[in-house]
Amino acid sequence: MDVEQLEQRLRLRAGAAQKAGAEAYFKGAVPFRGVKSPEVLAVFRELQTELDQLDGEARLSLSFALLDQEWAELRHLGVLSLHRGRKMLPTDWLVRAEPILVRRATNWGTADAFAMKVLRYRMPIADDKARVLTWANAESPWLRRMACVAFEAEARKGQYAEEIRVVVAGALGLQHRFSQLGAGWLLRERWRAAPEEVEAFLLENGARMSREAVRYAVERIPTERRQSLLAATR
Repeated sequence: MDVEQLEQRLRLRAGAAQKAGAEAYFKGAVPFRGVKSPEVLAVFRELQTELDQLDGEARLSLSFALLDQEWAELRHLGVLSLHRGRKMLPTDWLVRAEPILVRRATNWGTADAFAMKVLRYRMPIADDKARVLTWANAESPWLRRMACVAFEAEARKGQYAEEIRVVVAGALGLQHRFSQLGAGWLLRERWRAAPEEVEAFLLENGARMSREAVRYAVERIPTERRQSLLAATR
């Protein structure tokens, strides 16, 4: 099954109302065919058997080809394919994925799905983690956001403290809404494991964060302390 055949299967499931709603929700940042999420998953289930019969390079090539498509649903099939094969990726996969991400992960839907469904599971691998840490200084604000989101699930467990400091500083280095929100999101989760550290960081750095990012960061903090931090970071 190739990209064209998968697009045809999606097209048969597409609806104009779903397309209009999804594109409005993402404010035109990415075009949609108009396929509901359960139907996208149904197409992926049809693809799974064939994916599992491909050798590693053929599977990776198809995943990258899907991720590099215009339509959001095809990109999501690429993410799902990479997720399914996440334990078998070659050492250079992320270097090869990076230019595709710069082109296509330019909305929070694609960026966050890739970070949560693929990158997160690769952070125990030293080479992949090192590559993601370089994204803290990337020109692309979306790479900086993905670097934050990759550590989100483990942040609440107290893991990756130094790495979190690096990617948060990087995400806050740009005055870009979604880069900043990536930092706020990660700080919110880090607070569960290290509340004093996060609160001290906010007091020192909150003034250079967007107000929206600060609100993200303090969302889980008890009301009285949250209000104090919001006032102190203005």
